[in-house]
Amino acid sequence: MLSRSASTPSTQVSHESCSGTNKPEKCDHQDTPDSTADGALGMEEACDGWSEKNSTPPAEPIPADSGYAWVIVVCAALNLMCTLGVVNSFGVFSTYYINYIYPNVSAASIAWVGTTMSLFMLGGAIATGPLTDRFGFRLVSLAGTAICCVALLLASFTNALWQLVLTQGVMFGIGAACIFSPSVSLPAQWHEKRRPLATGIAVAGSGAGGMIFTVATQEMMDKIGHKWTLRALALILLCASGSAGMFYKRRVAVPRGGVNLGAIAKDPRLMAVGLAGFMVNISYFVPWFYLPTAALKIGQTKQAANNLVLYMNAGSTVGR
Repeated sequence: MLSRSASTPSTQVSHESCSGTNKPEKCDHQDTPDSTADGALGMEEACDGWSEKNSTPPAEPIPADSGYAWVIVVCAALNLMCTLGVVNSFGVFSTYYINYIYPNVSAASIAWVGTTMSLFMLGGAIATGPLTDRFGFRLVSLAGTAICCVALLLASFTNALWQLVLTQGVMFGIGAACIFSPSVSLPAQWHEKRRPLATGIAVAGSGAGGMIFTVATQEMMDKIGHKWTLRALALILLCASGSAGMFYKRRVAVPRGGVNLGAIAKDPRLMAVGLAGFMVNISYFVPWFYLPTAALKIGQTKQAANNLVLYMNAGSTVGR
């Protein structure tokens, strides 16, 4: 007992000297077995210069392929149904604008509404990605819903074509970008084993939305006119897309320091895929916007012309 109590203070002093500012390259102090047992933790912290409290372990991600992962898929499909559904049903609006609202304006001029809508929706992903990293999927998606609803409401009060281009075209496209990009990327984050299936189900919502909104838009414009149709669509988006966005949640944390977008942009594989996507989308929306108008010019009824958009959306749903 005497030897144990006497050795303990000397052990602590010698270890403090080893861990000071003038610490030697190697700690030469030799401990007795008893003193080593009593001061093992102190020696480890002093000689190694490490402390558990100074390190922050990374947060563990939520397990993938959980039940909530399918909630994300359903919500993403509903959001894409609302955004791309409205965009893909623009052919119905185009036919109505050409024949009833702006009969003296060329179809190419009216197409500016739809083309700016798709341009800002797809091109806006450049900005919505960093916004999602900073503010989260939920806030960005809900902000997009609010922008889309306001855009449709403002479009219902327009009296000139250029006003439609700015509201139903540019403004709605910006809001749709805030919904589109998170809705496409989030299901893949929550799924690993069934990632292709989950992504396919989510993006198939756009085709289903095109069918639903094509029929609904046509019926509403025949009964209540285009202005109240735009207001009704704003209310539908507020309820459906707003509810879906509330369930958005990130599964894995954003990497510390962010993502090196410059390095990613220089990846030749990404450049090839991006160029291919650019070329596809140059011609992708042409049938959606012009096919109903072309059908009318060859003598088809308005109902038959708008049904072409419905058929294309049905094929898109299966294809996706």
